[in-house]
Amino acid sequence: MHQILVLQCEQEISSFNPVPTEYASFDIAVGSALIDANRQADTCVRGALDEFEARSDVTVVPVFGAKAPSGGLLRADAFRRIAGELLAALREHAKGADGLYFALHGAMGAEGELDPEGHLLEAARGILGPDVPIVTSLDLHGILTARMLRNMTATAVYHTYPHEDFIDTGARAARLLLHIIDTGARPVTARVKIPALVRGPELFTKSGCYGEIIRNAKRLEANGTLAAAMLIGNPFTDVPELCSQSLVITDGDADMAKREALAMAADFWQQRERMHAPLVSLGDAIEAARKAVAPVTFTDAADAPSSGASGDSNAILRGLLEHGYRGRAIMPIVDAPAVERAHAAGVGAVLQLAIGGSLDPARFPPLTMEVRVAMLGDGRWRHEVSGLLGDAGRTAVLEAGNTTLIAISRSVHLADRSVFLAHGRDPLDFDLIVIKSPGAYSRFFSFAGENFVVDVPGATTANLPLLGHEICARPMFPLDPDVVFEPAVEVCPG
Repeated sequence: MHQILVLQCEQEISSFNPVPTEYASFDIAVGSALIDANRQADTCVRGALDEFEARSDVTVVPVFGAKAPSGGLLRADAFRRIAGELLAALREHAKGADGLYFALHGAMGAEGELDPEGHLLEAARGILGPDVPIVTSLDLHGILTARMLRNMTATAVYHTYPHEDFIDTGARAARLLLHIIDTGARPVTARVKIPALVRGPELFTKSGCYGEIIRNAKRLEANGTLAAAMLIGNPFTDVPELCSQSLVITDGDADMAKREALAMAADFWQQRERMHAPLVSLGDAIEAARKAVAPVTFTDAADAPSSGASGDSNAILRGLLEHGYRGRAIMPIVDAPAVERAHAAGVGAVLQLAIGGSLDPARFPPLTMEVRVAMLGDGRWRHEVSGLLGDAGRTAVLEAGNTTLIAISRSVHLADRSVFLAHGRDPLDFDLIVIKSPGAYSRFFSFAGENFVVDVPGATTANLPLLGHEICARPMFPLDPDVVFEPAVEVCPG
């Protein structure tokens, strides 16, 4: 029997979100609770478990899981506690382990430790020793660091954006781990770091040019490589090794891995300008919405909680008021103080509330307006995008003239329709829907006649030069002019 350990530690952060992530933001699952949390969910862990449990010669040992919504930099004490609990659980189950599957994101960041995944993998390697294979799953927005590479055996990376292959990625990681155990394969990883950060609709893998690069990676996997990927990093996680990078893993064939990684990197670099987001001014978008016959969506990617933003932007709301927009508009907003006042007043109450900027007032000065409390809720719903149960704290539906606000207390993924539907509001009933997610439009709001990615402030704006990166390597496209790419391939093990 092969004894396979399962670990999980997943979060993505924006370094530009002023609100730090706390320990309480994480859902912790120890032992069998890790299986229970993922059994019916659309997650990498679910995909890996399905593969392992299909084998009669595999014993699955669920060890520890920690998963949090995207947010700001993780507090140092919170990371120490999570790391301590995870590694203590791993030590307890390490004896006799034949392999470790570790579900990671790749774009975590903590105070005092800007490479949390590298720290955890290095510690896990120290516990398990040099011979136990460690295979990870990673988000294609992950920042694969040198320390991570040194301490993992191989990895499987998402092949879709917007992400639709969580289960498939976990399954690929599990199959890769089992292949290594069954055959004695010796993975060789080649990667090429590319000084480019990208954001925009050309990254949609079904329709954009990035999708063709990903399809090439999938062809490589179908034709003998152990794994291949094109990681684009998370441009909002300002850490030393932030970049894009091609990755090819073969069974001992370093020459092939290097050749294909270099080719993939060259293709990506050639198309970098296309992968720079076209943004529409808020005024132009509102004018177009005013004339539209069908419903339109405004994508507020700058304040996307799923990418690490605070979610309390009132920039679009302010613009609609200033431009006198008269259509029916609906939007979510994180605003715990407004929710508490609404709950205290009750349904039907009319209040003067300061809306927005409860977390990031420097970017979003609060906007005082009269609202009617139309509905109150507990903030619990199941996300369409993952099947996981979300907890946004207490909620309130606030009506201000022609505008409906779904106010929530805590930042959660707003990457689908669930925040609207859970409060009895069908987006189809509105003329303008604000989506706080860069990728949700194509998957859940394609009924709209047009989508505008608006140029507004936020911790996850696609207008990357405005963010103020201070830590990542420079020069970096598009933060700097005239960036030169001199391809260099790294091989691990060297």
